[in-house]
This record gives sequence, C-alpha cells and structure tokens, in this order.
Amino acid sequence: MAKVLLKNHRLSQRYEKTTKMKYNLTLVTLNESQIEKAKEINGRRKTITHALICGPHGQIFGTETYCRKYYSVWCKIFPYIFDKSIEVCEHEISNYETTFNLVNKLIEIHDPLEKAANPVWQEIESIRENKKPKKGFISRLFGGK
Repeated sequence: MAKVLLKNHRLSQRYEKTTKMKYNLTLVTLNESQIEKAKEINGRRKTITHALICGPHGQIFGTETYCRKYYSVWCKIFPYIFDKSIEVCEHEISNYETTFNLVNKLIEIHDPLEKAANPVWQEIESIRENKKPKKGFISRLFGGK
C-alpha cells in the first residue's frame, strides 16, 4: 500500500511540475530561408511550407495541410501538455530536423500526467498492485502457500 501511495505521490508531483509548464502548439508559416534550411536537413524532394512546433518536445515540417492536420487535433488530445494553439507567420526555429516519432513521444509524456490527474486511474493502479498472483492446481495440491 505504501508503495502505491509513493508511486501516486511521484506521479502527482510530476503532474504539478508539468502543469505549471504547459507549452503552446505553434503552426508556423515558413519564410524562404527557413524553407531552404528545412529542405536541406529533411530532404530536397519533400514539400515544406509550414512547421508545427510542439514546445521543447519536437517539431514537424511539411505542407500546410499536413501540419494543420496535427495542429487541429493535438491541442485537444494532449491538454496536459499544450495550453493553447497559435498560428504565426514568423517564429525563430533552432532545430530544422523533423522529430522522429513525435506522436509517441507526446503520448509518453501525456499519459502519466493524465493518470496523475485522474483519481480513477490512481484507484486502478492501487488495485493492480494489491492483487495476489493466481496459483495453479499443482501448486495448491503440493502445499504452496
């Protein structure tokens, strides 16, 4: 029981730290020099006009429709990571490489925050921790505890 409380306490501490630090989901219309830099790194053949910046977690580069597809949904799907979504024409970008597996990275960050904020998940975790492993017939037959 103490182990579960400690685990939930760590989750809630992590939740408190990160909820204070929500980030903006930013859709950026790139200028010509930014498009050239992004094409240099991500490949010349790729059509790049926009970027979607996900705070310190990463970014994706692509066409407007490609970026807007994620932009319209991620703020609703990941409310514990993103405070609001904004569109800008100019934004300083430090890394022009598309973040590999960004969706999975955001899911890994968001799920513990969601579990820490939801008391139902905490109850489910405590029930899982308290369950005893089932013993088979042979084990019970020959005196297993």
